[in-house]
Amino acid sequence: MICDPRSSPTTPSYPGYPPHSPYLRRASPPGSPAPKKCCFEHKEPRETFFCCCYTCSGNKTTSILATLGVCCLVLAYTILGAFVFMTLEGGIHHDTAVAASKLDPKSETSIPNAGELRAETVDRLWSITENLNILYRENWTRLAAEEVLLFQEALFKTLRHSDGGQLGSGTVYYGQQMHKWSFSSSFLYSLTLITTIGYGSVSPRTSWGKLVTILYALVGIPLMLLYLSTTGDLLARSFRRLYGKLCGIGSQKPPCSCANPVRVPVTLCLIIVLAYICSGAVLFHRLENWSLLEGSYFCFTSLGTIGFGDLLPGQNAEEISLCACSAYILTGMALVAMCFSLVQDEVINLLRYIGATCTRNKMLKVRDEECPTGTS
Repeated sequence: MICDPRSSPTTPSYPGYPPHSPYLRRASPPGSPAPKKCCFEHKEPRETFFCCCYTCSGNKTTSILATLGVCCLVLAYTILGAFVFMTLEGGIHHDTAVAASKLDPKSETSIPNAGELRAETVDRLWSITENLNILYRENWTRLAAEEVLLFQEALFKTLRHSDGGQLGSGTVYYGQQMHKWSFSSSFLYSLTLITTIGYGSVSPRTSWGKLVTILYALVGIPLMLLYLSTTGDLLARSFRRLYGKLCGIGSQKPPCSCANPVRVPVTLCLIIVLAYICSGAVLFHRLENWSLLEGSYFCFTSLGTIGFGDLLPGQNAEEISLCACSAYILTGMALVAMCFSLVQDEVINLLRYIGATCTRNKMLKVRDEECPTGTS
C-alpha cells in the first residue's frame, strides 16, 4: 500500500474511510451487496443526520389495520373488565350504602348509639357547668376537654364495629362520596388499572375482586404497552407527514432511502401536550366545577400515570364525567406516546450526528497523520 491513490487509478478507494483515502479497496467476492455511501462522502456534515451507515436499522412500521386491531382489543378488554368488576364489587354496593348513610354526621337517628353518645356528652357538659357555681375557665376547659375526648373514643369504637372492623376500607366517609361500582366507574377503574394510573381511593373490597385485579393487570399492562407502541408509531408517522406537507418539505428527497427528511421540533411536541392538558382542564372545570389549576393538575397526573387520587371525577355529573375521563385518558396516552416517539427520533438523530462528527474528525486526523500533504 502506498499513500498516493493515483498509483492505481483503476481501483477505487475504500469507501469506509474519508475521501481520497490512501488505502486501496480489495475486490469483493461475486454476489456481494453493493457498498452503501459512507457518511464521509457527504459534502455537508449536517447530512450525516440521514446517513445510511448511521440511521438504517430497518424500516419496520405498523400498518393501520394492525393498529386498529390493537385499539379494538384494548377497548374490548377494558369493557370486559368493567363487567367483571361491576359483577364482583357491585353486589356489596347496597350494604356499603347503608353503612355510609349510618355514618352520615348530619343524621340524628341513623345510628342510635351515636345519638345516645352525643346526648350523654351534652348532659355531662351541662352537669359540669351546673356544678361549677363560679365558672373558672381553666377548670371548665379541662373537664370539657376530657368529656370530648371520651366522646371521640366511644364514637370511633362505634363506627369501627358498625363497619365490621374495617373502618374506611373501600369507602371514604365525611366529605367524599362512596365509590359506586357502576359500568362507567368500573370501566374507568379497569382503564386506570392497565395504564398503571391507579387512583388510590378506588380499590376492590372483596377477595375475588383483589385476585381478579392481579390477573387482569398481568394481561392488561402488556396489552396497553402494545397499544401505546403501535398507536404512537402510527400517529407519529401521520403527524410527521402532515407537518411536512404544511411546511413544504414532504417532497424533498432524503440523502438516504431509509431516512425521513421531515423533522418535527421538540418544542412543537411540548406545545401539543400542554394544549391537550389545558383542554382537559377546561373540560373538567365545566363538568366537575374544579378550578383550572385543579383540572390541569388532574390531567397531568393522569397522563403521567402518577394518579394520586386526591381528585376524582364523577362528583357532579357522574356518568358523563366518568365517560369523558375514560376517553380523555385513552386518547391522551396515545397522544403522549406519539410525542415521545417524535422526541425520541430527534434525540437519537442528535446523538448520531455527534457520533458521526466525532468519528469523521478522528478519521481525518488519522489520515493527515499517516499521509501528510505532499507525500508521494
